Amino acid sequence: MNKEGPGFLYKVYSILEHSDYDDIVSWNDNGDGFQVKDINIFQNDILPNYFKHSNFASFVRQLNMYDFHKTEKNSFKHKLFKRNQKELLPQIKRKVNDSIIILPNIEQINQELSMLTLRNQELESLFTYIIQQSDKLKKENAFLWQELIKIKQKNDHQQEKLFDWLTNNITAESLFKILEKSITKRDLIKLVTRVFGQDQQNKKIKKDFII
Repeated sequence: MNKEGPGFLYKVYSILEHSDYDDIVSWNDNGDGFQVKDINIFQNDILPNYFKHSNFASFVRQLNMYDFHKTEKNSFKHKLFKRNQKELLPQIKRKVNDSIIILPNIEQINQELSMLTLRNQELESLFTYIIQQSDKLKKENAFLWQELIKIKQKNDHQQEKLFDWLTNNITAESLFKILEKSITKRDLIKLVTRVFGQDQQNKKIKKDFII
């Protein structure tokens, strides 16, 4: 390799002279620029053979440092970088201003932006789904509470009707005869107290039928 010129450019020139790579990277028809036709194969299979990396974006940044210009999709030109004119390579100089800001590859930025946008949409969809499920659970819980209240009210009403019926249709004597064999005296006292109250007549009933 000619030591008078930049090593990077000689390596790029060597790649373009390799006819086996024509379907991946090659000179354009005019021989005043070159095009990378398959980025994936170029960065994974070719770059590692010539450089210490396999990153297409890094390769493009190095071209920018030598003032190459991107003319169209993955095509690059320099006025002194021409086919069959390898002797011009030593004249290609690296940009003197090392502080110049080298912009990252636009396509790579667009790809990352698209991925972030897609991820954001997925998160928004997930958040919306969680809110919907939360609202659904709230409605179901409210419905269940309403049903429980209805059941309790219905049960209380049925108990009241039962006690009213007992009060109006069953005498103390018949009630004791029905229940004395199935419940304890203490439970019977509670029941009678609830149905008939605690006046003196009820005390007599308790005495006559229970004690």
